[in-house]
Amino acid sequence: MSKRPPQRSTVQAQQLRAKLNSIMQLIQKGNLAQANTTLQPILRKHPTLPEVNHVAAGLSASMNEHDRAIYYAQRAAELAPDTPEYLAGLGSVLLRAGRHDEAIDTINRALQLNPNLPDTLVPLATAQMESGRIHDARSTFARVLAENPAHLEAANNLALLESDLAHADRAIDIIESALTHHPEHPMLLDALCMFACYSDNQSPEQVAHIHRRFGQSVQSRIRPRTDHPNTPDPNRRIRIGLVSPDLRTHSIAYFLQPIVEHLDPNRFETFLYHTARSADTMSEKLQSACTTWRECPEGMNQAHKRILADKIDILVELNGHFAGNLLPLFAARPAPVSVTMIGYANTTGLSTIDARIIDNTTDPAPESDAWATESLIRVPGCFLCYRPPLDAPPCTDPDPERPFTFGSFNDLRKMSPSCIATWSAILHACPDARLLLKTARFDQPAACDDLLARFAAHGIQPDRLELRGRTESMQDHLALYNSIDCALDTFPYTGTTTTCEAMHMGVPTVTLLGQSHAGRVSASLMHAVGIPEWIANDTDAYTQRAIDAHASAKRTASDRQSLRQQLASSPLCDEQEYASKIAAAFTSCWSNWCNTNGGA
Repeated sequence: MSKRPPQRSTVQAQQLRAKLNSIMQLIQKGNLAQANTTLQPILRKHPTLPEVNHVAAGLSASMNEHDRAIYYAQRAAELAPDTPEYLAGLGSVLLRAGRHDEAIDTINRALQLNPNLPDTLVPLATAQMESGRIHDARSTFARVLAENPAHLEAANNLALLESDLAHADRAIDIIESALTHHPEHPMLLDALCMFACYSDNQSPEQVAHIHRRFGQSVQSRIRPRTDHPNTPDPNRRIRIGLVSPDLRTHSIAYFLQPIVEHLDPNRFETFLYHTARSADTMSEKLQSACTTWRECPEGMNQAHKRILADKIDILVELNGHFAGNLLPLFAARPAPVSVTMIGYANTTGLSTIDARIIDNTTDPAPESDAWATESLIRVPGCFLCYRPPLDAPPCTDPDPERPFTFGSFNDLRKMSPSCIATWSAILHACPDARLLLKTARFDQPAACDDLLARFAAHGIQPDRLELRGRTESMQDHLALYNSIDCALDTFPYTGTTTTCEAMHMGVPTVTLLGQSHAGRVSASLMHAVGIPEWIANDTDAYTQRAIDAHASAKRTASDRQSLRQQLASSPLCDEQEYASKIAAAFTSCWSNWCNTNGGA
């Protein structure tokens, strides 16, 4: 049985409440270390007070200490079982820990105690979204927005849900509506930038304008540093800082690895700033390869202080507008030179970022220059380097019993209406073929039903498609390529890692050459490997290329192995040459700054 809370006078209760309120304000401001220092003596003195445990749960959740957060939240709910706020708090920390079904049950219990409990429906809808209860999530978000059309988080999360289900235009409409209540809000514009990249109704000019809106919004709120103390010597060792929450098992880390491992240590010092709390074996590999590894789990403020202390010369942005990005950090300009590369298929919209590293295929001159706020540095060949996994399964002969199979393992959000229409036309033209699609969202039946309905609208029955969710391992994921004969790329946002993986497993990808970077990455990869015949200039040519592939025999193990070897020996996998290209780009950026600032 829990110990009864000690009796307190009214004055003592008020003093304690004031202290807890100040701690919650520190948490909201991101001052987690100070909040923890202030809370610990209170927690030791009042371990059985539900309100103290409730605040401790919130602090632990903010520090991503999920088990500890759940422990304190459960104590608060047990100590005051009839207080709906504590049940709602428990539901929120369960949500953050990824225990979505438990979060839904707990929040619903809180709502039974108080149906009008504020700030509860959005966590409920978010848990419903994450658990795949798509219809429930849409309904709950709609309820929130009906009561409060200006609710920022509800609009943002509902738009994210629609984007994740390949309804980019719905997501854009939701954000644009929210912007009428929150004019030029940077969080909304940040999301809008990402959603616009997936839309097949947005021109490159329109997408560029959205990104500029974001840049102007952020830069109007942040004063950039102009007095950098760095010595403007173009010949000294250059300090490169690379910032990301994805320095772990993630596509960004895989493409970054050759740079960190092969940059000349006599010319460059590499500092990696990992802004997430989760780390794994890939994090360890990057840490062992770089000069200095910095853990910045508290995010932007902590990273900013460490970058200044390390006197970074060139700060590299890797995430663009994807989740967890640190673009406001780059608006503050903590280093004299900033570069964006690898992770995002568009301009950042920030004029405080000096350069963006791309290539002649992804961003042909001169039209692409007009769409970027950064100066475009076009490296020879491809702007990426791919390292094939050493433990990939072998390429095998096709199962003679299965039909010819097209496939795409790209993210669901990339499957635009025009892409689905074109894939449907291919299936109509190849009536004995099927289409295998694999993405994490297909673990959720509602997401499968949503996509099948969109194909059905084009006359494609469900038995023509096979939808796969997550596999147990990367080896299982790669082995699934042995079950397809021709990969179909998404558009207007093409694949990157998936295109490389398909080639490594001996499967070519039909890709559509798009108008902007997002639609031209696969083309760049294929040019680097020497298979430009798989690049189509329009949807008619794309469809015909797929039909021609169907008319050919299924790819044998020998065919597959040949493409694997061609990839391995191509410039796309030449890590040393790639690192030299990136080094030249960094050196050029640094020399320009030095020359502008009185360097020799």
